Amino acid sequence: MTSTPRRERATTSHIRDWFGKLITFWTLIAVVSAIAISVFADLGEDVAEHSTTNFDNLVRAWMISHQNPVAYKIAYALTWIGSPAVMVLLAIGAGVWFYMSRGRSKAGVVVAAPAAGGLLSGIVKVMFGRVRPAGAALLNERSYSFPSGHAATSAAVVVTICYVMAREGMISWRTAIAIGGGIPLIVGLTRLYLDVHWTTDVIGGWTVGLFVAAMSAALYEYLRRSAPPGVGGTGAAAGD
Repeated sequence: MTSTPRRERATTSHIRDWFGKLITFWTLIAVVSAIAISVFADLGEDVAEHSTTNFDNLVRAWMISHQNPVAYKIAYALTWIGSPAVMVLLAIGAGVWFYMSRGRSKAGVVVAAPAAGGLLSGIVKVMFGRVRPAGAALLNERSYSFPSGHAATSAAVVVTICYVMAREGMISWRTAIAIGGGIPLIVGLTRLYLDVHWTTDVIGGWTVGLFVAAMSAALYEYLRRSAPPGVGGTGAAAGD
């Protein structure tokens, strides 16, 4: 009578092990990369065909109607914190810290994220040549609009740092998701509130940054796997 429950538990354990082998961090990276590329491709096509104009204008009108001096100053401060220059400094600081405590390879991954994100978004900006909303002139932001460099770089840097910290067991995955998603979200919303980007610019920037973060995570996994035992930290993942 007891053999059946044991067999059921064994079968459940085998299924769990099979899914554990199937759904690896590499699978997660591949899925995230595919989603980011797919969303950006569809969005970029719509932007090129000017089919997002009505949507962008509706969101812009709503944002402008809710502007006030105090909120504007707060948004300006937050957008400065999320600027590519500040994100580069954050990545360098994190890279130095990882170099001192966790190993050279992880430092290189963290520092490479903003450079790759900024370079990729800059190239795409020139390709699309999209004009910014009128509010950009007030802040002297004269580069092309699509995609948002703030959204791209903040996503690339913060998501990469959170991923590496979670994989190193320094924070839980729940915390990594909250921080990695929350900061780029706030930065992107400030760009809309300040009227310096269209909504589709910000969404495009997020997808670029997410793709860069996924590539950084892939490089991290490769270096982590090839590192000698005991080099660059334990690599234990944190749970909840």
